[in-house]
Amino acid sequence: MHSITSAADSHTSDMSQRMKVYSIQMGLRVVCIIAMVLVDNLVARILLLLGAALLPWFAVLLANKGADRSQRAGSAYTPPQRTELPTAAEAQEHEPDPEAVVVDGEYTVHRPPRELPRPPHTATRRN
Repeated sequence: MHSITSAADSHTSDMSQRMKVYSIQMGLRVVCIIAMVLVDNLVARILLLLGAALLPWFAVLLANKGADRSQRAGSAYTPPQRTELPTAAEAQEHEPDPEAVVVDGEYTVHRPPRELPRPPHTATRRN
C-alpha cells in the first residue's frame, strides 16, 4: 500500500505494535527462565540468567523506540553577518561627495497638546 502522507501511524496501531514487540520479548524471557531450570550446563545457565535479567531492559527500550517518530531538523542558530563600521582613519581616507547632503539629527513630529472637553453649561450655579 502506498502512503500519500508523511504522517505517523495512529496512536492505537503504534501502541498495538509496541505491545506485540514487548510481549514477544517477555515470552522469550519466560523461556530463558524455564530453560535455566531444565539445562544442566553451567555456562548455558549463566547465559540464560543474563538473558532473563537483561531482556526486560531491552524490551522496554525496543518497545519505546517507536514512541516519537517526529522528524526534527537539527539546525543551530547562525547570527547574521556583522557589518563593521569604518574606523576614523578609514573614514578620513574617502573624500566627501560634494553632491551629498548629510543631516545629523532626529525627525520628530510635534503634536499640539490635547485639550480637555469643557464641562456642560448649566443654567444655575451654586456658590
